[in-house]
Amino acid sequence: MGGGKKLSVYIMATLSVAFWGTSFAAAKIALAEAHPLLLLFLRFVIALPLLLFLAWREGEAALPDKKQTLVLIFMGFMGFYFHLGIQTIAMLTSGSGTANWQMAASPAAAALMAAIFLKERLTKKGIFGIICAFSGVMIILGLGTEGAKGISSYNFGDFLITVSMLNWAAFVVLTRWLFRGGCYPPLFTIFWEVFFAALMCIPTLMALGINISDASRFSAPTWEALILLGVSCSGLAYVFWYKAAAAIPVAQLMVFQFLQPLVGIIAGYFIIGERFTPWLIVGGAMIITGVCTVNRQK
Repeated sequence: MGGGKKLSVYIMATLSVAFWGTSFAAAKIALAEAHPLLLLFLRFVIALPLLLFLAWREGEAALPDKKQTLVLIFMGFMGFYFHLGIQTIAMLTSGSGTANWQMAASPAAAALMAAIFLKERLTKKGIFGIICAFSGVMIILGLGTEGAKGISSYNFGDFLITVSMLNWAAFVVLTRWLFRGGCYPPLFTIFWEVFFAALMCIPTLMALGINISDASRFSAPTWEALILLGVSCSGLAYVFWYKAAAAIPVAQLMVFQFLQPLVGIIAGYFIIGERFTPWLIVGGAMIITGVCTVNRQK
């Protein structure tokens, strides 16, 4: 890979995690008026036209065959409907900074899962890194935000983010496997995953009696947050991430997620006024140290 192409890949990966870093704060704003599942559905609907246009522009706008359809439905459920769904619900009670730092532990979790399921090598140094990263998560969950009182402050929203982090790590491992054969181009894959995730939202909304027309009463700040979530966080971020994933090893790509908590802290501070304690820095440093150790293992 040439220097120019490598730089463009690194820029795309950086933009992806920067967009994701703002997503939790944006979700908290939108949730003041929107039901979590309606927010999720509108986020997908806003992203789809952009994804379709980009797929068409890259020559990847095509119908999936039967086998691809089954795979893409499953991946759409795992990586979008379930993953983003529980994240959205989590933002009712979890803090954006806490959520971002938990997600920073996903590279270590992905390395562990890859060692188990893909038989990738994991040394004692790597195991130490994983333990260090997850210890940092525990510190942040218990002491990272103002008002926290040890592990007793761990609420249901924090638990959902923990599940989301583990699910994302598994999703990354599966995506690595998916891209190996070259039968799933990045933009083709991301469009259909989001499309099927949006379809999954419809029966859920109907079952819960949630009226889509409620969106007509949203205020300007809610729509601004929705556009950010749809265009940037669900559209461009995943396009950039998938393109980067197709160009460089996943272990190398996941290092960029270290930037997400930094963006998340800044967004949480300025957008929704979250306040943090020094323990957030301590736990964050442990996560970064742990994940760096995993990715540098020999």
